[in-house]
Amino acid sequence: MRKPIYGAKAIAVEGSVELSWLKSTPMFQANDDEEFARIRIFRREEPFVFGEDYEEFFFNADASGADLLFEGSIEATNRRKYVFLDRSPALGRTYAYWIQTRNSAPVGPIPVRVRDPEVWWSYREMMRRLEALRDTAPGTVELSVCGQTTRGLDIPCVRIGKGKLAMGLVGAIHGGESGPELIIPALRRLVEESPDLLQTVQVVALPSVNIDSREDEVQGAPWYIRTNPSGVDLNRNFPALWDQVEYGYGFSTDEPGSLTYRGPAPASAPETKAVVSAFSGELPKAVFSYHALASICGPPALAANSAEGSEGYVNRCKYLIDIFGKAFYPEPQFAGKWLGFGCCAGSLPAWLVERGQVPAFDLECGFDTDALRRCRRDETDLSLLKNYQTRHFEGVRALLEALAREED
Repeated sequence: MRKPIYGAKAIAVEGSVELSWLKSTPMFQANDDEEFARIRIFRREEPFVFGEDYEEFFFNADASGADLLFEGSIEATNRRKYVFLDRSPALGRTYAYWIQTRNSAPVGPIPVRVRDPEVWWSYREMMRRLEALRDTAPGTVELSVCGQTTRGLDIPCVRIGKGKLAMGLVGAIHGGESGPELIIPALRRLVEESPDLLQTVQVVALPSVNIDSREDEVQGAPWYIRTNPSGVDLNRNFPALWDQVEYGYGFSTDEPGSLTYRGPAPASAPETKAVVSAFSGELPKAVFSYHALASICGPPALAANSAEGSEGYVNRCKYLIDIFGKAFYPEPQFAGKWLGFGCCAGSLPAWLVERGQVPAFDLECGFDTDALRRCRRDETDLSLLKNYQTRHFEGVRALLEALAREED
């Protein structure tokens, strides 16, 4: 028989899974309702490991061992689209679904991961929190738009403080990594707890840059997403050392389809343009870009490889990251080498070096081995996130205080 279903997808919605599909064109044109009079939906929890498994995990998987979740009739909207809401999945689990019409074999797998919306914030939640922050302190907080994403969403830029520009914070350059859940709470606490400090210094923050891909994660893409929807790694797309091809993680930056593909031209991605626009005027004294995985990150910090031979730049980076790191990880067991060099051509730190010798860092999560293990497997929970929200606030505040003293 002709294939009865196309466009099947599953998205996570506030702890539930919305499964949707459409009649295939032949079935729709034939007005065949009989084939869809009985629908069967199967579900199986999958031992999928975030950061290790990708789409290939689900290739050719059949429905053997899957549980029958539903059997019955579902009314189509517009005579074509079907929607089923599964209210029973557990947070932090990955599932595969299959759909079967009266005479078809089960269609699938249709994969989805159900993430905690308090740990992975949606775009709507991020904007709600930013607008609340602005409304709390309209004289101190300025919220604007610095560009649009590939899919046309506004990329927010928030400035707090009235003094000289001291620090830049850039989140979620890679969709599966960190940003808004750490940056926005730090900004809020600065506004609430350090108003005098903000008379001397200012912070500019882009809490989430690769918003489209992060929304895909929020809505249940099980695998780690690095690039934007056009397949561009934004942290290879900045106009720095463009003629230098990089080979990392087994990929080449000049190869379309690679997870580190730099794009067809410098700053070709709209998200990259937004970051460039945000830093087109006065330059901060330091910039932190948030990486690692699954909503948390921390020291060690990586600076641009291109600046490793510059003694003055390196010493300035060491000075700044030492202040940040000691406030971030005050525990003796975390004391160590705060700074490394690993940011390559096309990265944000490499561009900021060329732009104006700005000390710029990619934050990873190497010292806290337990946190690193958990975030690599997408096992960040609310308790771990709150721990790292506090650490980021302490690190940011300590560095801002040091920069403010330089302004005195």
